[in-house]
Amino acid sequence: MPPKGWIKAMRDTCAELDILFIADEVITGFGRTGPMFACEEEGIVPDMMTTAKGLTSGYSPMGAVFLSDHVYQTIAEGAGPKAVGHGFTYSAHPVSAVVALEVLKLYEGGLFENGIKMGDRLQKGLAGLSDHPLVGDVRGRGMLAAIELVTDKDKKTPVPAELQAATRLFDRAWDNGLIIRAFPQGVFGFAPPLCCTADEIDAIVDRTKQVLDLTLEDPEIRAVLRG
Repeated sequence: MPPKGWIKAMRDTCAELDILFIADEVITGFGRTGPMFACEEEGIVPDMMTTAKGLTSGYSPMGAVFLSDHVYQTIAEGAGPKAVGHGFTYSAHPVSAVVALEVLKLYEGGLFENGIKMGDRLQKGLAGLSDHPLVGDVRGRGMLAAIELVTDKDKKTPVPAELQAATRLFDRAWDNGLIIRAFPQGVFGFAPPLCCTADEIDAIVDRTKQVLDLTLEDPEIRAVLRG
């Protein structure tokens, strides 16, 4: 996770050097990290911003690109009578557009507020697992988080690749009623829905601890564990 203020400093530097700043908010947009867009937390306005996933909540494929006025006008002036004529065959598909409009209504109905509250609960709950012998790092913002497993907490030594941590962790999580993304060398990825209840967030944390405890019992894991 970038430290607070880092993205704003990068945006300010780009503005100073006349470099376009493009924010990829395909994952972070629409409340995933707390505010509507992650850029809001840093108080910045990018020159362009890409969005997708949260626009339709994944129920229908759709993406969107936001342009600042000066970028739009530059394109429009160079395009002549066509204005901004860029597009794809399925741009503004009516089914996806209808789904997106309905999803936006749900966001306005309290989902953002719930996501902020539950995101704080998730971050605090997962942070409580930091002392576990296998946990080297807990990081995230809002309803987006990760736990990184290590075999040496001081040196932050990752789980050896030959132990196939991603498969091991995903299968074990699934068997314990937990759906996560499992990355190579032992990283849990969490992105629960914004509509989660407090009980559901607590269940995510509890089941994560179960998976960690069970993994700690693996002979192959214990053989490479330090400290």
